[in-house]
Amino acid sequence: MKKNIIYSTLIISLLLGATQTTFADGMPYEPVFESEPISESTPVTTTAVSSQKTTPANIVTTTSDTSVDENKLQNALIQLDSAQVEIRNNLIKYKNEYSEIDNKYRVIQAERKAKKQQVKDTEKRIKTLEKTKEKIRKSM
Repeated sequence: MKKNIIYSTLIISLLLGATQTTFADGMPYEPVFESEPISESTPVTTTAVSSQKTTPANIVTTTSDTSVDENKLQNALIQLDSAQVEIRNNLIKYKNEYSEIDNKYRVIQAERKAKKQQVKDTEKRIKTLEKTKEKIRKSM
């Protein structure tokens, strides 16, 4: 009975997961470097081609536009690299802090274990003394 319930819930969850991917449409994330929103109704490539065919001055501006876009992309890559370096430095710092805390934890754990053993030994000695007292009382 339990196996049937488990199998049925697994099958239902797999079906729901599969349907989620079929109903997903559009881009899951917005592009980072887009200055204008993406619209599917107006194709950008046709306007760029027509502007390049009209005058040679537009060709120069489109190449300068691409160089500006390339500069923006290079700046964005540099910013991403610096952010990545900063995150890696934080990771190293966190790892060091974690190892310090882990070492402290191990020391405390060892101290706890030693104290626990001392408590057990002391309780054992008390029990043996109580037993010997009882034996002596019985023998009187």
